[in-house]
Formats: sequence, C-alpha cells, structure tokens
Amino acid sequence: MDVIYYYCYLFYKKILKEDEPHALTVWALGIGEGFFISVLIDILLIHFFCIKMDKWLMIGIGLICLLLNYFYFFKSSRGQRIIIYKPAFFGNRKISMILTIIFFIVLISSMFWGAICSKYLLETYCR
Repeated sequence: MDVIYYYCYLFYKKILKEDEPHALTVWALGIGEGFFISVLIDILLIHFFCIKMDKWLMIGIGLICLLLNYFYFFKSSRGQRIIIYKPAFFGNRKISMILTIIFFIVLISSMFWGAICSKYLLETYCR
C-alpha cells in the first residue's frame, strides 16, 4: 500500500496540483478500498445467502476503510515518511506506476462489474 499511496500522492501533487494531496490520497484510497470490499461482500452474501447488502452497510464499510486509512497514513505521519522514502515495486518506477494504475482501474471498474455480477447472481441463485 505504501507504493500505491506514494504514486497516488504524486498524482494529486504534480498532475492535479492540489493543496492537500495527503488528505485527497487518504480519501481516494479509503473510499476506493471500501467500495471494492463492499462489492466483494455483496457478491458473497448473494451467492451464499441470497441477501442483497443494504446501501447503508456499503457506506459504513467505506467510512470504516476511510478511517483506517486516515489513522494508518495521516494521523501516524506514515504518509510523510512514505514521501521521503519514495517506495517502488521491485525498485522500478515504471512497474510501480503501471501497478498503481491497474489497482485503481480494478477499484473503479468494480462499480460496474459488481452491479452486473450481483444482478446475475440474484437472478440465477435466488429464485
């Protein structure tokens, strides 16, 4: 997560030129991870128990992930240390950028494939 945090921070700092790149990085990671975890839990609940997850539970999971990232990166000053050390996957900057982009593509695409998969499972297993 340190590498993904670092490259997400660089995106907000250098490309978007935001005033608070640390805070935006924590928000992006927290909400993205929360939504992805919610989609996975929703698919498992539908598949095994035919229960569709409530939107408030999804929002709660997103907020929990946001708080965990806040305490892990922001409150503990770990985010500041990550920026100083400039971590990279396998010591390679290009691989790190590619894997970070893939990470966010998977998180964002889960909004689409999660809904499609949930609908299919509801129609198939829960008649």
